[in-house]
Amino acid sequence: MSAPDTVDSWFLPATELASAYRRRSLSPIEVVDAILDRIDRHDAQMRAFITVTADLARQQAREAEARLAGGDDGPLVGVPLAVKDNVGVAGVRTTCASALDPGWGTEREAEVIRRLRAAGAVIVGKANLYEYAFSLTDAYPQPTNPWNAEKYSSGSSSGSAVAVAAGMAHVAVGSDTGGSGRHPASANGVVGFKGTYGRVSRSGVFPLSYSLDHVTSIGRRVVDAATLLELMSDDGVRGESPLARTGRPLTGMRLARATGYTADRVDPEVTATVDEAVRVLTDLGADVEEVALPGVDLAAGIMSSIMLPEAAVIHRDAHRSAAELLGETAVARLDLGSVIPATEYVRAQQARMALADEYERLFDRYAAIVGPGNATRAGDASGWISVVDGVEYDLRHTGPEYTGIYNIIGNPALVLPAGFSSEGTPIGLQVAGRWWDEATVVQVGHAFEQATEWHLRRPPLPDLA
Repeated sequence: MSAPDTVDSWFLPATELASAYRRRSLSPIEVVDAILDRIDRHDAQMRAFITVTADLARQQAREAEARLAGGDDGPLVGVPLAVKDNVGVAGVRTTCASALDPGWGTEREAEVIRRLRAAGAVIVGKANLYEYAFSLTDAYPQPTNPWNAEKYSSGSSSGSAVAVAAGMAHVAVGSDTGGSGRHPASANGVVGFKGTYGRVSRSGVFPLSYSLDHVTSIGRRVVDAATLLELMSDDGVRGESPLARTGRPLTGMRLARATGYTADRVDPEVTATVDEAVRVLTDLGADVEEVALPGVDLAAGIMSSIMLPEAAVIHRDAHRSAAELLGETAVARLDLGSVIPATEYVRAQQARMALADEYERLFDRYAAIVGPGNATRAGDASGWISVVDGVEYDLRHTGPEYTGIYNIIGNPALVLPAGFSSEGTPIGLQVAGRWWDEATVVQVGHAFEQATEWHLRRPPLPDLA
């Protein structure tokens, strides 16, 4: 067997890596050793991982070798996987990026990890994140954006996205309550995909908000993320396989181009990127019409009125007895969640049901919605406030409009690379579809990806070569 080109193996899409394994031009043991060496040499700078599972990864790589030798050439056999550190992996401590231990020990394993182990994935580490997926903390500084270290890597699944973008894993598991898997996909130039609420089990994933949480798949290509989502999906789930329509043309497909956001000044570079993406989709045969999305002006209020009280219930004991171990932002948000009246929580749940009805009518007219993956290009790497061209954007307010709206109503949504800012940071395009119709979302995203070259770029990382 020839030695692998380690640089190429770092950045291969998962599907191409699986093909190289089948051809015996690469081996899981060599690839995993190269990935672990890369993490060992460079993660102190990138901060993508909280725990590196080198022994487990090498054991699973040997098992993958045996599976391949026995004719098992599944799409994830031997593929390096990063796992957000709010997702349980048996034998590995879960920290939720907090000084306050969640108390899970090393026994708990998420259902999605059970499925991915069975599919042959190789777990290389537990990835960094916002504290308990909703707070910034000094205990675990955020990962570095591999395209520009001065810009934020976003969150909360920042470590998962950075690991894939920086060549430290080929795919990753994240979570997404208001865009936590799709925002970092946009900021770091990878693909983030959440399915319909209920498609993927959240058992063994530390909750933030019971009724908004989704598990997210992250990869370098649309097909990679869709394959990971399919393998994580519960048995007997409704709808087609996410991959069922991959490669089909968009001729005659009606798409809605999302407008109507309330931000005072949407980043002009984001708008220009989406304009160009719409041109590409039109050239591919789609019929794209501008549509003001229903309820985006309500999204921040609805999300706060649901997420914060649910988080306050989940963290009730810790908030009362060990608040000093939580970050300042976490305490402030739990304080607020504890005083939101039950009437406001119920009204927010009623509003989300009404919104779902409005979007159902919208999807009667359009196969999918396309729009920005975030309000702005990646801002300065500090706090919740993103400063772009001298304008401050509070990501807790803009996020719900751009991505959180699809957590509120629970339909599938995908973010993929669509361009780059003047500062060299990625800008993502979002594609959202009908409930249980992940296949159309993948069809649109894959067609756009194949018609462009944004996904082929690698971060400069001159000192990581």
